[in-house]
Amino acid sequence: MKKFLYCSKKGAKIISYKNKPTFQVLDIKETDVETIGQALSEKDTVSVSFEANLYVDVGDFVSLSKLATYTAIKNTVSNLGIFGGDFEVSFKKLKQVDKTKALYYYVAIEKSSFDTLDNLNCTIDQCVPAEIAIKNLFCANLPDNLPALVIIEKDDFIKTIAFDNNRLLTTKTIHKEGFGVEAQELIQFTQGTLAQHKIKNVFFLGSSELQDSLNQANIELTTPSFKIGSLVQDQILDYIEVLGLLYKSDINFLTPKHQNNYLLFKHSRYAIKFAFIVFILALFLMFAGIINYFKVLGLTEKFNSALADFQQNIGSIDTNVNVTNLQNSINLYANLSKTPKLSYILADLSTYKLPDLYFVEVSFTNGKFKDTQNTTSNQTLDSYEYSVSIKGVVFGTLGKAKSEFNTFLKEVSKKYNIGLSNFYYLDGKLLFDVKLEGKNVSF
Repeated sequence: MKKFLYCSKKGAKIISYKNKPTFQVLDIKETDVETIGQALSEKDTVSVSFEANLYVDVGDFVSLSKLATYTAIKNTVSNLGIFGGDFEVSFKKLKQVDKTKALYYYVAIEKSSFDTLDNLNCTIDQCVPAEIAIKNLFCANLPDNLPALVIIEKDDFIKTIAFDNNRLLTTKTIHKEGFGVEAQELIQFTQGTLAQHKIKNVFFLGSSELQDSLNQANIELTTPSFKIGSLVQDQILDYIEVLGLLYKSDINFLTPKHQNNYLLFKHSRYAIKFAFIVFILALFLMFAGIINYFKVLGLTEKFNSALADFQQNIGSIDTNVNVTNLQNSINLYANLSKTPKLSYILADLSTYKLPDLYFVEVSFTNGKFKDTQNTTSNQTLDSYEYSVSIKGVVFGTLGKAKSEFNTFLKEVSKKYNIGLSNFYYLDGKLLFDVKLEGKNVSF
């Protein structure tokens, strides 16, 4: 569960919340600092805001490495002698000055302000002073009103925070002593800060009496208007120290132990998300495989059925084949392959052509097969007959033309049977019509 933890000198406040679909406070527990560990479990993810004396400044420091920058800033603060005991710093680079130096904004606090957090076993994602959390809240919700100064009045103190978009400018906490002098101290600090940093926007959350005192000093105040989940405007002041923890901070005082814990938590969360994605993909592939498996089964059944039908058809073909018909078909093909081609016949007839004899028209007629008995093998063989009709002309005198025509008939009768022969002479030319019959002629 996500929780806010606010630690102050008076004690600790633990606020359980949810941020989706909208921010909502679920539970509030108050305890002392020593028993915080009993109120938090290892499964909790906690953002911490704490009350501390802090020092804020900017300066040029070595930028060769993060450790070198940290050491240089810590030595600078140590030389100032601000803190009596051990302290810690957190910093942010504003701009690069040269190859070895950069301008840094840094915050220093006493280590005793948050050293009790090392005893907690929960996961801490950020640990910041309350002033930083408040700055982050205003920068996220009122980005067009910067730089700004915020005055927050509580029962025991008045906190003043000046900030720009990228850094905390200055801060001061005025404790109420009961003598009524805190208003005058606040006015002097506010006027000096406004003049120094040229701030025009002053936001106020507090009593009407203090607001009147500031107005009498010509300090123009504005009540901030936030819309954070289901919180009403009057509740903003109650949670002002922790609401800024909803936003990422550029200043963070996580201890090494909690830095390692948070990195482990973050990487574990990424690993869980990745594992979930892999699990979903595995489910998808599994269901796709199951679907394809049943498709393959269906196709296999269809294939087996088609194969059985094919084998059955092949079997029926084998049983219906007549050997005699098959042999007759083979003989027919063999005989057809022996059939003379018209081109071969014409080439053969052209060898009988005489000087004055010309073919006018040649036609080829297929005959039919006749069965002949082979006396040695008792097998039936086919002989093939065909006829060739020739129309032509012989030029010359009647005697010469007739002699040349007779010579032609004599020559072709050596290879062909002459079935018909007609001629007549007219106007110096002999016209003839001859029908030749042939069989089993080899060309």
